[in-house]
Amino acid sequence: MKDKLRDIILQENRKEPFTDMELSDKLAVSREYVTLLRKDLNIADSRERKKTYICEAISNLLAGNRQMAYRELAQTLKKEGYQVSRYLLDKYLEEVEERAPVQRVADNTGTSLEKASKVVPEADGGHYMAFSNLVGASGSLEMQIQQAKASMLYPPNGLHCLILGETGVGKSEMAEAMYKFAVESKRLPPEAPFIVFNCADYADNGQLLISHLFGSVKGAYTGAVSDRKGLVEQAHGGILFLDEVHRLTSEGQEMLFHLMDKGRFRRLGESEFVREVQVQLIAATTENVETSLLATFKRRIPMIIEMPSLRERPLNERLKLIKTFFGYESTRMNAPIHVSMDVIKSFLLYECLGNIGQLKSDIQVICAKSFLAFVMEKDECVNIDVRDLNVHVKKGLMKINSKRQEIDTLIWQDFRFSPERHHISNNIENDIYSFSKEFYGYIEKTYTEYLEQGLTTHEISRVLGSQIEKKLQTVIKHVKGSLSPISHDEVAKVVGTETIALVEELLKIAEAALGKMDASIFYCLAIHLNATFNRLKQGREIVNPNLEDIKVKCSEEYTVALAMVDYIKKYYGLELPEDEVGFIALYLHGNKEEDEAKVAVLVVTHGNAGSGMVEIANKLLNVNHGKAVVMNLEENPHEVLERMVSVVHAADEGKGVLLLVDMGSLLTFGEIIYERTGIPVETIDRVDTVMVIEAIRRSLLPGSTLRDVVYAIETLNYTFKKTRVNQNLPKRQKAIISLCLTGEGMAIHCSRLLKKMLGDKLKDVAIIHMGVIGKRDLYKQIQETMNQYEIVAIIGSIDPKYYGIPYVSMEDLLNVNGKEQIINLLDHGSKFSLISGYHNLIPNVVREAKIVMMPAIKTKQELLKVLCDSIIKEGYVKPGYYEAVLERESMGSYVINQKVALPHADSSYVNHSVVVIAKMPEPIVWDEESQVSIICLLALDINGKDGVRYLYNTFKNDELVAQLEKLQSVQEFREVLLNEQD
Repeated sequence: MKDKLRDIILQENRKEPFTDMELSDKLAVSREYVTLLRKDLNIADSRERKKTYICEAISNLLAGNRQMAYRELAQTLKKEGYQVSRYLLDKYLEEVEERAPVQRVADNTGTSLEKASKVVPEADGGHYMAFSNLVGASGSLEMQIQQAKASMLYPPNGLHCLILGETGVGKSEMAEAMYKFAVESKRLPPEAPFIVFNCADYADNGQLLISHLFGSVKGAYTGAVSDRKGLVEQAHGGILFLDEVHRLTSEGQEMLFHLMDKGRFRRLGESEFVREVQVQLIAATTENVETSLLATFKRRIPMIIEMPSLRERPLNERLKLIKTFFGYESTRMNAPIHVSMDVIKSFLLYECLGNIGQLKSDIQVICAKSFLAFVMEKDECVNIDVRDLNVHVKKGLMKINSKRQEIDTLIWQDFRFSPERHHISNNIENDIYSFSKEFYGYIEKTYTEYLEQGLTTHEISRVLGSQIEKKLQTVIKHVKGSLSPISHDEVAKVVGTETIALVEELLKIAEAALGKMDASIFYCLAIHLNATFNRLKQGREIVNPNLEDIKVKCSEEYTVALAMVDYIKKYYGLELPEDEVGFIALYLHGNKEEDEAKVAVLVVTHGNAGSGMVEIANKLLNVNHGKAVVMNLEENPHEVLERMVSVVHAADEGKGVLLLVDMGSLLTFGEIIYERTGIPVETIDRVDTVMVIEAIRRSLLPGSTLRDVVYAIETLNYTFKKTRVNQNLPKRQKAIISLCLTGEGMAIHCSRLLKKMLGDKLKDVAIIHMGVIGKRDLYKQIQETMNQYEIVAIIGSIDPKYYGIPYVSMEDLLNVNGKEQIINLLDHGSKFSLISGYHNLIPNVVREAKIVMMPAIKTKQELLKVLCDSIIKEGYVKPGYYEAVLERESMGSYVINQKVALPHADSSYVNHSVVVIAKMPEPIVWDEESQVSIICLLALDINGKDGVRYLYNTFKNDELVAQLEKLQSVQEFREVLLNEQD
């Protein structure tokens, strides 16, 4: 990514260097991430680069003619395309002359370069231009602008300021205008920094927040390999703009008000050295400051500016905004736009909840739709009529009677916009609501390509129109809110660079057929395919029970998925089964069904551990779906329950809620919440990051149910203690499906055999016969049956490989093991089978486990230190793994039958999976309830679930553990451990 950024900047127009927002568009990442990359590469921002380029041009001109007069220099620069004011030219001349003094020569106005460099021109006789581009500067924003000017000019260094207002009202634009005013009025020098930081990017992660804002010293935390400046330090001598400041933690707010009080701070990891800085803070929030900000923080911000919403502004200002945005689109298209009166009236009166941001977005959407017709029909201009509007905009015309007189005064004819009349400033061109400036060029280019391929205009309209609709979703997503995506390099640390390169190529195939993909699909697909490849390497089967439905519902995406799988086979030599094609098609289909209801995922922990897990999972998958709930150990259980009821109500999208909790004490909450709210709730305890990632990933799949997500965690992760709550259904009768080819022969024979074997055990159990061959789809029959019954098993002559339901063959039924398995399934449900289904396969990580006979050690901490240090030294895990294990243990130990401990930490610390099994000469106190003599340290990556499942199943055998406790040699221990399942 850094190489791409460097290449783009090397090829940029030196007269108009790319802003960070323009670079973010080209790289398809966030502006903030581009800023971080650029700073890592020691590349200046666009203003500084432009200054460098102009200084170089000045030096070259003066080197060729050292007698050049001031006016001639200014005119020459202008002819060469450099747009530079007299004030900036004077500043640049000073810098050039410091490096190579220039002979002062008077021009024909009598002004010498020496004098000119010392003259500070006034902008229009003292009239500052910084706020002039804000619509309403002399109207609804007049008071706010006066406040802004006062906060900038107040001696000696201005006043800290808080800007309030709803989403999209223009808070960021006001902050940028304030900075420009400070420069214009000479309160700040032109080179003063203006640093923007969105607090939502680091919400609830205290260490990351502190490091990003205040910097860190080498060794302050794992991965801090050098000293690093924070944003506060970078903003020295300028302004730091904190957007969404309400997302700061209380600790973050406290640190900032100390900075405002004293002008001093320490980097993370510094204990004695205190740094001083001169920074003016501008903060912005959409929330109620009385409830979202600390009183001590608010008191230190003397200037509060409230921005009016769009509905509070007069219609003449709204009309000016509409005309401005249509003008910008005309310039973007490089084509005139004709807009009917009714369209303008609709935009004036419709309910625009997203304020100016949504107004701009809706205008861009209608322009994009109309531009296609303009290209195809070769009209003289882009024609926009009320019939082209989206329904929610059209509704504005229904309100016309209430404001007819004012509307008729403002609008009496159609509007026409020409490209040459409008200049797009950088901040308007590149804010989060904007299309890429290449969008209209894309439509023209694609139309021409389709014509050359021989498509008719009707076919082009249908195909290209569909692609444009997909592209418009990008803008709509921006209005709803923008995420800061994790970089491909960071994902590569989890899935490997080869998978990253593959997914990049696969998405090119998908985008060529389906249009622009949402950024989140990259991360989901990368993690999914990585898990798929590992599963195939282990010889494990991939089953998609909904394959036939997917082929029908997602036929277009299924065709594209087939092409992607063919690419994998051709270039990577991996052959994926048809079931996997179905899963890929679902991801592609989900790209356009962003508003489909999803299973809610809530991570509930005592302390902030859950917030970190959710943040990692959301960033890794590039979504904002998982939510964290922090519990206080001192909280009254009744208060906790009341709060959880409210949280579940807010989180539910209609498909139920999955609670991932850290302690068993929270397990009972799910059933109580269900009884009080009627919302289906499932609860799983001993949550960790891997589980959270898997739960969120599964919940995002189109069509996923709460049951599907729970089954996914049961089958792919650890065996968990879990409580279940029926999904709005009374307790259902248990049933066994007897299956054969026709549903009549072997299926009936198997059911008779089962009844004979189990007798009264089947008294309240329904036996349902099904056939693979028939008029009705088998998987639909199973799904319908699951709505009525609790299916505990499928028996018979054919394994349908239905996701989540265990299968017992006819052969198994004829021996003792099969009978016992059915009895266990009836007594304990499918959870029993999900463990034993993998009973006979010993994962490599277990076969290669490091087994050590330990000497006597007194404490748990001392033992863990020895074990962790050994695998850190050998490179299996990263430094900091020991601390991470202790932190995980502090949330609750994982002990099997109070005999075998399974300490572990987050998989992000793991370089290569390894299991270390320590046998103690005497039991060691592990927690309040357990003394253990076998400790199994798990350092497993995201694909290490089979190892955990195998070890859990093994150590549940009390007789085996008792035998292992008596052994004195590593060889004997390994033989007993592995032979148990061989």
